[in-house]
Amino acid sequence: MKTILTKSSKFGVVAGIILIFSEMINLSSTLAEILEKLFTGGIATKDVIIPFYMGLVTGLIVFFTTFAFLKKQKSDRKNSFLHGLAAAIIISLVSGSLISVLNIILGSYLEKGKDVRVYLEALSPDVIRAFLFQTDVRHAVMNYFLSTFLGSMTALILFWLSQKTNQPAKTIRGLARLKEKIQVGRIFERYPAVKTISILLVIIAILTLPLIVNAYTISVLGIVLIYAIMGLGLNLIVGLSGQLVFGYVAFFALGAYTFGLLTAPKPFGIEMNFWLALLISLVVAGIGGFLIGLPIMNLRGDYLAIVTLGFAEIVRILINSNLMADYTGGPQGIKNIGQPIQPSIFERYFGKPLEDNVWFLYLIIFVFLLILYAAFRLQYSRTGRSWEAMREDETVAQACGVTTSSYKVLAIVIGAAIAGAAGALYASRNTYTGPSEYAFMVSVNALAVVVVGGMGSIPGTLLGAFIIKGLPELLRDLENYRMVVFGALLIVMMIIRPEGIWPVKRRKLSVAPESIEVLKEDLKP
Repeated sequence: MKTILTKSSKFGVVAGIILIFSEMINLSSTLAEILEKLFTGGIATKDVIIPFYMGLVTGLIVFFTTFAFLKKQKSDRKNSFLHGLAAAIIISLVSGSLISVLNIILGSYLEKGKDVRVYLEALSPDVIRAFLFQTDVRHAVMNYFLSTFLGSMTALILFWLSQKTNQPAKTIRGLARLKEKIQVGRIFERYPAVKTISILLVIIAILTLPLIVNAYTISVLGIVLIYAIMGLGLNLIVGLSGQLVFGYVAFFALGAYTFGLLTAPKPFGIEMNFWLALLISLVVAGIGGFLIGLPIMNLRGDYLAIVTLGFAEIVRILINSNLMADYTGGPQGIKNIGQPIQPSIFERYFGKPLEDNVWFLYLIIFVFLLILYAAFRLQYSRTGRSWEAMREDETVAQACGVTTSSYKVLAIVIGAAIAGAAGALYASRNTYTGPSEYAFMVSVNALAVVVVGGMGSIPGTLLGAFIIKGLPELLRDLENYRMVVFGALLIVMMIIRPEGIWPVKRRKLSVAPESIEVLKEDLKP
């Protein structure tokens, strides 16, 4: 019992610290408003919002903390429920006491008319009243104790029921059986018509999507797809060939600036055709990858990351330099970058041309699908298998006849060319490009797309692009707390799925049963 008391008290302190931190940065109130909008559409009054949803946020935090504590305890004791009940009560009391002490202090400051914003900018008098449930301190303390108690009791009941019915184990076993029965690949092999229909439905959905979403969603989809293209290129370098490249933004910048110089009226006034400029941008970025790939093909790990990071900084400093202003625009960048001309086929079939943002989204989708197809064919080709062998063990790959130096440079060149295509699309989409858009964080985001989605996994890269670039836009309501929530989600994901959300499946050697029988016969004396 003494052990339960000590451990549950520690978890109660953790829950209390989380509650205090959330309140001091005004995150709890913001989450309460978001929940209110979600469930009532923003029609409830503040008298209803503050007591109920503030208590709900508090209870949820204590609920997850209590549930995490109960999962760590052994459930083979006779008095497991009594121990769990004692732990839940202790967690609720400790966390409720900590958050109540904070609100007693804040309430005293409010009564004395002192401005707490001198110490904590987020805590205005209206915010403090929200945390006091729009009532006096005594009733607020009672509400916090009630919220923490209900949260911990709910966690205890759900955990006890799951232990009694063995529901999680049954659910996992049921999902495993369902996964064995439903093999999408086997269904496609057995029924080719199903595969054809599925592909057609996906294509129709993709082509219809830009016509039914609003302008803001089109903008978000555009940037997500551009980062998905970058992720596909970086996945070839990091995910398949195992080369840790930190300066991937350099190739992105080479493609964007090459495209800008070829299509913008200044500084050169070339104003080249979109498709030709896109192709040249892709080639220039690939040449940049070749030039940086040659001297670093014998480097590994941290050394490779540092060298590529230095290359990216060199490119950024050069395009930002006043000495290069006549060629790159310097700090002001390149303006009025060209965009593709919309073909007349849309006006012929739809009666009027598409809006510019819709047409450009279709263009990004088209380029994305081309690169997706190329990446898929590369991954499952002999070249892709050579890259994977290098990633797992370079020495063994060399012993098996893989020319690792050539394949390393090839991976960087192809990945750089794909980044150049993404940079050209990005510059044309914004009709502007400048040095501030190619900071180190772009490389970090591109690498996060690959790592979060799953190293070497093409579907994981697409999912990672949505999480890294699309999810923060969905969390825009949290305003100043987006990065806090986003970072917490990443931490949880890394703990639960360290190999990525959609990890690549390792290939297994399958041997036909008749071959095994023949082998057994051959091995008989």
